[in-house]
Amino acid sequence: MLTFLAEIGWKIATETQLDGFLLYNLLFVHQKIVLMLVFFYFLPFSCQIQDKIAASLLVYLGVALLNSLFLQPMEGMIQSYSQMFGNGMVLVFSLIFFKDIIRQSKFKEDNLLSLPYFWIATFVLFSFGESFIFYFFSSLFFPRNLYDLGFIQVFVQFFAGIMFLVFGIAFYIPNYLRSK
Repeated sequence: MLTFLAEIGWKIATETQLDGFLLYNLLFVHQKIVLMLVFFYFLPFSCQIQDKIAASLLVYLGVALLNSLFLQPMEGMIQSYSQMFGNGMVLVFSLIFFKDIIRQSKFKEDNLLSLPYFWIATFVLFSFGESFIFYFFSSLFFPRNLYDLGFIQVFVQFFAGIMFLVFGIAFYIPNYLRSK
């Protein structure tokens, strides 16, 4: 729901010609990463890494603040360094989650496709991985025009939309697979 409201706010801001950098950075860079880290913190299978996630969240907020103050002002450009750093953290925790869920003995007999959190973590991995690659290369080759990359940005948003769609249906997919 929060993502839906962020999308509406972004649409209104762009249609009314408001400077969207501050809004984009708050909603789609920082909020998305913080919410993903909080999601991994509360996953029922990730009890061994909760302390690391909490510490990583504080580190991310510190790095984002330093980036805002010294390298990429929040209202002047898309904060691709914060985006890459946060996406990297989410990718690491997603991989740790995969390792943990595969190694846990209580899921040895289960089909991984029947676990909702497996679906969610898979699409987090794909969406954040593709976003990490996009921001890495676009920061290298288009450091000033990152805001106007057009169809490439639509591709990134498409994968984010697919990820959120899977979040919504992940708990129904296992029931569908069991009924077959």
